[in-house]
Parts: sequence; structure tokens; C-alpha cells
Amino acid sequence: MLMRWLGAAAVICGAAALGFYYASQEAQRAQDLLELKKALLILSSEIEYMRTPLPAASLNIGKRSERWVGPLFTRFGEYLAQSEGETAYQVWIRVIAEIKGQAHLAEEDWKVVEGFGKTLGYLDKQMQQNAIRYTVDYIDEKATSLQAQADKNKKMYRSLGVIGGLLLAVVLW
Repeated sequence: MLMRWLGAAAVICGAAALGFYYASQEAQRAQDLLELKKALLILSSEIEYMRTPLPAASLNIGKRSERWVGPLFTRFGEYLAQSEGETAYQVWIRVIAEIKGQAHLAEEDWKVVEGFGKTLGYLDKQMQQNAIRYTVDYIDEKATSLQAQADKNKKMYRSLGVIGGLLLAVVLW
């Protein structure tokens, strides 16, 4: 009888943990996007005011960024400094492929990030500023909607986890 109670408690706790995990995923995506926005704004100021070359600017951003964004820009700067015959976009895509598993971004977010890479080191200063502004606008819009959605769904995911665990425990009893 004790084993049944322990099993039921384990099922309920596991399902509740799963509900809490899903509740945190949308908030993680919004935080990742906001960290990328911060890095892009730093890149914008590096281009506009300091006129730093792209490899050095990327390394500076990598040192000042957290989460997955720091390694993204650090590796990009290192690979770009060492690249021979590769365009900045090719290096950007290679680094994204290495970093992709560390972030909580959706495929649509990655497409925007990859699209931004097409402008790196290719266009003049004004065009790069416009590309950064476009990407930052996308991030602002997406992060705002994700935060609202996360707040709305957080209680639902948690409740579904607990109730689903209770239901599963009763069914397996």
C-alpha cells in the first residue's frame, strides 16, 4: 500500500514539474530575445559612434552579453578574424548552427537572426543601422507578445500539470 502512495506522489510531482517547465519556456524565449536586442543595440553603437571593425565589435559584444548571445558574438568575432575567403554571412550561419541548441528561440526567430546576418559586413553604415533597427523592432514586438502570452498561460500550464498528475494517479491506482 505504501508503494502505491509513493507511486501516486511521484506521478503527481512529475506531472506538476512538467507543467512548471512548460510555463517557464515562453518566458525563457522572451528573455533570450531581449538579450539579443541588447547585443544588437551595442552593435549599433559600435558601428555608429566607435566605427569598430566587425570582428572587434563582435568580441566586445560577446564579453558584455549573457546567456547564449555572448558565445554567439564571441565565436563570430573569433571566426571572422580567422576566416579566409568566407563572407561574414557564411561565418554567421556556421556560428548559429553551433549555438542553436543553447537558446530557447523558435524557428521563426532563427530565420530573422539568420536574415540579419546577411547584412553583416556587406552594406554601408546606414543600411546596417536599418537592418539592426528592423531586427530590434521584430524583437520588441515578439517579446511583448510572448510576455503577455506567458503571463496568460503560466497558470494554465501549472494547473494542467497538477490536475493531469492527479488524474493519471487515479487512473493508475
